[in-house]
Parts: sequence; structure tokens; C-alpha cells
Amino acid sequence: MNSEENLITVGELLVRTHENGFQDVLSMELWLAFLLGQERKFIFLNPNFAVNKKVEQAYWEGIGEMTEGKPLAQLTGEKEFYGYSFIVNEHVLIPRPESELLVDLAAEYLRSVSTDLMADELTVLDVGTGSGAILLALLKKLPQIKGIGVDISPQALNVAAENARRLNVVERVQFLEGDLLEPVKTPCQVLLANLPYIGTEKFNFVAANVVRYEPPVALYGGTDGLEHYRRLFGQIAACGWFPGLLAGEFGFGQHELMAKLLADSFPGRQARIIPDLAGIPRVFVITS
Repeated sequence: MNSEENLITVGELLVRTHENGFQDVLSMELWLAFLLGQERKFIFLNPNFAVNKKVEQAYWEGIGEMTEGKPLAQLTGEKEFYGYSFIVNEHVLIPRPESELLVDLAAEYLRSVSTDLMADELTVLDVGTGSGAILLALLKKLPQIKGIGVDISPQALNVAAENARRLNVVERVQFLEGDLLEPVKTPCQVLLANLPYIGTEKFNFVAANVVRYEPPVALYGGTDGLEHYRRLFGQIAACGWFPGLLAGEFGFGQHELMAKLLADSFPGRQARIIPDLAGIPRVFVITS
């Protein structure tokens, strides 16, 4: 008897998963491809490929965890962002596609000023860097710039440093542990921030699985979600320098409150609120 006769094929496994009630086709394909050490296209190009029992067992265990709400990225330990693969774990927020807007805005600005600045002036500061995804994607996109990533979590900074090694940008980035701008000693041309912005009382728009599986320190920003931004803006106002570009991400429904906070914090400076691809106000921008 052929030893593969009792093995389930890729196609059969996916059909059975769907019949069992798991409807996220993309996640099941990515998870199976990960376990097989293949790219996703292998799955739909090889529906008759026989899956060994060890992989099948691991596959069903993962499907069970995802059914309970565990993110695929925490099963695989990696997440794609801006076309690059980043290491993630329980210590960092999983990068979201909408945050790619910050990379695009910063890259556009840096290209517009690069001819007017010396190379050592092209430094990007990423406050609340987490996994480093935003900053490192920007460094990969623009090889002439340098970066500084700040985070209060040493565990998150370890992840960011590993991602810098993975993307071969170690020589152009440094990571500092501290609270917002406190560890930063020199001015930077660009200041990006994707701080925790979920409110504990207002603007508490967060899925249950995010609360369960992602670090609270990376999620919550006080009662209305903007407390970390208030403190950051206060530090900027007191530090004696203002970046050429200040940009940051905020949450659903917070755009009016954020606009007022920016106007109060930086009188005389014009702020823009920019929507994401879904049309939801997502990012604030001030250029000097």
C-alpha cells in the first residue's frame, strides 16, 4: 500500500476546514503554506500535494487557535508590512496595512527636501516604534536616510532590532528605550508616531481578539485614547526644535479631537488630517 494513500491532500484539507466552519480562506492558505515551508501560491498550484500527519496536526491546532481569535501573525511569528516580512510576537502590536500611509507620507516629504539637506540631516525619528515596521520600511524605501526608533518596552525594542538585522539596515538605525522624546538628544527632520490610541472610556473601538492577544501597553492611550499624544506634543513644544514633518496615526472617530489638540498644541502651524484607503480619517500631518 502506498504510504500516501492515508494522507490528506492540500485541496481536501482546505475543503474540510471550510466545511468545519472556518471561513477565512486567506488565513488557512497562509497558515498551511507556512507549515509546508512554501509560499501561498504553492497551495493553489498543488491541490493534490499530500500533507503528512505532523503538518496536518499542527494545521488543525492552529485553525483551532484562530477560531478562538488568535491572529495568524502570532502563530507564524511574522507579518507582512509594506512588502517586507517582519518578526512579531506577544510584545509588539501587529503592523496594520493602514499604517503604510505614514511610510508613504514620510517618503514623499523626504524626497521633496533631500536635495536641500545634508545626508546627516535626513534622520527619521519613530516614536513608539514597536516592531520597527514603519521606520524600517521607510529605511528600505529610501537608502540615503537614517532612523531612530524609540519605545518604552525593552521587549519591543528587541523585536525591532531583530527586524533591522533581518532587513539589513542595522548600520542606519539605532533604538532607544524611553518614554516618548525623553531619550532623544538631537533634532530630527521627520518625527513619526503611531502611539497607542484606544480609549479606556471613549473611542474604545477594538476587537476582542486584539485585547486578548496583543500587548495592552501598545493599545491604550488614556480615557479618550489621546493621552500619549498630549504628552508627546507637550515634549515637542518644550524641546526647542520642531521637525520638518510631524505625522502620526490615530483611531476611528478621533479626528475632530485630534485636530483641536494639534491646534492647541502648535498654534500658528497648519495641520492636515488625511484619510486612509477606506476613507477613514487616519493620519495627521504638519510640515514646517
